[in-house]
Amino acid sequence: MERLTVLLLINDLRGGGAERQVIELARGLDATRFRPIVATLYGGQPLEEELCAAGLPPVSLERRHKLDFGTVRTLARLLRRERVDVIQPFLTPATFFGLTAGLVARTPVKIVTERCGLRARPGPGSNVYRFFEDRLTRFADAAVSNSDAGRLYLMARGIRPEAIRVIHNGISPARTAFSERAARAVRDQLGLPRDARVAGIVASLQPAKDHETFLQAAARVSDAVPNAHFVIVGDGELRAHLESRARDLGLATRVRFTGNVPDVAPYIAAFDVAALSSCDHEGCSNALLEAMAMGRPCVATDVGGNGELVVDGETGLVVPARDPERFAQAMTRLLNNPDRARAMGRAGRTRFDASFTVGRMVRAYEDLYAELWARRAARTARGAPVAVAKEAKTAK
Repeated sequence: MERLTVLLLINDLRGGGAERQVIELARGLDATRFRPIVATLYGGQPLEEELCAAGLPPVSLERRHKLDFGTVRTLARLLRRERVDVIQPFLTPATFFGLTAGLVARTPVKIVTERCGLRARPGPGSNVYRFFEDRLTRFADAAVSNSDAGRLYLMARGIRPEAIRVIHNGISPARTAFSERAARAVRDQLGLPRDARVAGIVASLQPAKDHETFLQAAARVSDAVPNAHFVIVGDGELRAHLESRARDLGLATRVRFTGNVPDVAPYIAAFDVAALSSCDHEGCSNALLEAMAMGRPCVATDVGGNGELVVDGETGLVVPARDPERFAQAMTRLLNNPDRARAMGRAGRTRFDASFTVGRMVRAYEDLYAELWARRAARTARGAPVAVAKEAKTAK
C-alpha cells in the first residue's frame, strides 16, 4: 500500500477529550504508511505545542467568525494542495466543513467521527450543523464512534449500520505516568490530611458533567465518612457557581478546586476513588480510562459509554445519572472499604491494558484507513472514474 496522507480536522486544540485523541492519533500513526496533517478551524491554542514538538505543526484555517463559510474553500484548497487521501473531521462544526470540503475537492476517502454516546440537550447551533452533517454523512465511506452507545446514537440519527465502526479511545502511557511521591506532593499541596479518604473528579466545569450531583453526593458522604475529602480538577463556565454551591452545602473545608492542570496523573494518583457524574454528551471518557490505567476504582453514571468502560461491581460502580443519593452510596461503599476499592482498581488496570491502550486505538484506525483505501482502489479498478487519485499518489 502506498503512503497515505490523512488530514485530521478539529475545531481547535484548546483542550478536551477529542482534542487529546486527535493528538495521540496523529503522533501514533506509522510514518512509513501514513502522513498525518492536523488542521484546525481556529488556531493559537495550548495543545498545538505538543504537535509542534512531535514535528507535526497544525495548520490553522483561520476561520474568522461563526458565519465565515469561506472556510470550505480554504480547506478544499488545502486538500488539493496536499493531495489528501483521507479526511477525518472531529466534532461539530468541523464535521460540516470537513465533509463539504472533501466533496468539493473530491478527496477519495471521507470518515465521520462521533465522540458522544448521546446528546440529550444539544444547542440550537449544534442542531443546525447536525442536520446538515447527517445528510453529508451519506457521502462518507465510514462513520466511527468511540463507544457502542455512540453507534446506537448514530443509528438513531439515520446513519446506515453497515457504515458504522466502533473504535474506543486509547490513552498514552505518558498521560498516566506517576510516582507515589508525586501523589503525596499533590495531597500536601492541596492541604489534605494524611489520613484523608479522597474522591476526585477530572472534568471541565460545564453542565454536561453535572458537578452539582457530585457535590450533593459529597455532602452525604461527609456524614458517613468523617475523613472524606473531595477534589475537582478542571475549569470552566460554572466554576464560580460550583464554588458557591460547595459553601452552601457545608463543604468549604472538604472540597478543593484545582482549576486546569497540565499533568493530571499526580492528581488522579492522589484519589482513592475516581468519580464521573456526567448527565449528557459522554462517549468514551478519557478521565475514566486514565483512572483505570492508574489502578483507581471508578464511580460513574450510567450515561453514554461509561458503562462500557466501568464494569459494575468489578472495576467500579455504575449508578443512575442525576441521583445524588445513589452516587453517595457508591462513593461511601468504596471509601469505607479500601481493600475492595484496591481490588477493583487492579481489575480496572487489567481491563485497560487489554482494551484501551493508545497503540490498540491507532492500529484500529490504521486498519480502517487501509481497508477503505483498498475498497476505493477496487472500485477504481472496476472502471470508476477516479483514476486521477491513483495518478496523484504515484506523482508523490
